[in-house]
Amino acid sequence: MTARITIDHSWSATQVKGRLAMLFQGHFVKQAEQKFSFTYLQCVQSSRALFVPDTPSEGWTGEQVLRISEHGALYILSHHDYSETESEGSASETLVSTVDLDTILRAFRQENVDPGLKTHIQVRRTDLLHGALEVVRRPDFCFRATPVISFSGEEPDGHEAPVGEFFRLILLELQHSCVFEGLPGSLFMTCNFTALEERKYYEAGVLIGWSLAQGGPGLCCLHPALYQLHSCTDVKLLSPSLCDWVSRCGIPEICSANSDEMPAIYSRLVKHYIYDRVTKMISQFTEGLNSCGGLWDMVQSHWEVFAPVMTSAPQQPLSLEEFKQLFTISFSTSDAQLRADEEATAGHWETILTLVRDGKAEFSFEDLLTFITGADRLPPLGFPRSISLCFYSQDASMQDVRLPHAASSSLELYLPRGMAGAVDLL
Repeated sequence: MTARITIDHSWSATQVKGRLAMLFQGHFVKQAEQKFSFTYLQCVQSSRALFVPDTPSEGWTGEQVLRISEHGALYILSHHDYSETESEGSASETLVSTVDLDTILRAFRQENVDPGLKTHIQVRRTDLLHGALEVVRRPDFCFRATPVISFSGEEPDGHEAPVGEFFRLILLELQHSCVFEGLPGSLFMTCNFTALEERKYYEAGVLIGWSLAQGGPGLCCLHPALYQLHSCTDVKLLSPSLCDWVSRCGIPEICSANSDEMPAIYSRLVKHYIYDRVTKMISQFTEGLNSCGGLWDMVQSHWEVFAPVMTSAPQQPLSLEEFKQLFTISFSTSDAQLRADEEATAGHWETILTLVRDGKAEFSFEDLLTFITGADRLPPLGFPRSISLCFYSQDASMQDVRLPHAASSSLELYLPRGMAGAVDLL
């Protein structure tokens, strides 16, 4: 097998090993516990010569792989059907890494997104989904291009509008469109033949794929299962209307079924409702996802790690430490008094975060995150940089007090200097 492996020198050792695992596992690892190994071949700078570098005593790490590939291409000779005793002591490594979502999406972006390619998009906040679909329908639409967003009627502040906020808002609108139905956060595909003919399921897939390719959120709202009909053990307990509905779903024997047959009926009903009745819609939807660099094929190969991105899988709330790590504080360096006032405010900010953690504020860390960044959860690949905690001075000549504010496009939160106490800042 010959393949091109693109490795970013900013990656960690874990990301390097995960990238190799993702590349090779689809070809060699077919069964549980089955393993394969590989030998690194290093190229001599300014020549075509290859050699097997000495294996470190502790075995190869991702960091060492980066080091030997620093001055040229890295070639990997793969071995499969090797036993552990055969490979032991040789210049090869048995790959046992697991692949995480971060590694998969970073590799996908590196191979599919062109940072130098831009597409300028102007949309109205009151009709974001329609504006986004107009972009997708353009003959020259390319998911690889980075969108540069501007909102109609809003004065530019010197920064591009945040791409993450743009995608979060259009995917929220998409959840209420004709392609999905069900309770918020627990959605199914609709069986809408008009939408199917108009390729709306395809467009929905493209929007989700476009968002993930550009570092935005996933849909995060698909229901992982139907309601728990299997808890019923006796057909006599079902209402006549429910029996009629089950019969119309292609299971007419429901009326005469006994208790032993209920699990099988439930299984067939779930399959019909979730998949069979909307097979064409699902096919069109995944076709749209695959139009973005084969994204759906990648999701299928690593469906477990993509569950939090595609479904309403429970999310752990942000912890105090996770939230604090998102920030860097921009203190003044030239004025001692300003610095003292800023340190006082920063201390009150710390107190407020503790109150949020303890449930003593009227908002959560997720609410704060949305206010500051436009994203209601951490993006799959994180933010492009830290959030800057900045400060401003109140103008004594103004009657109105200027409230804390954020610039989501530049990831900045502004707090007033010299606050008297945490309660005032809160």
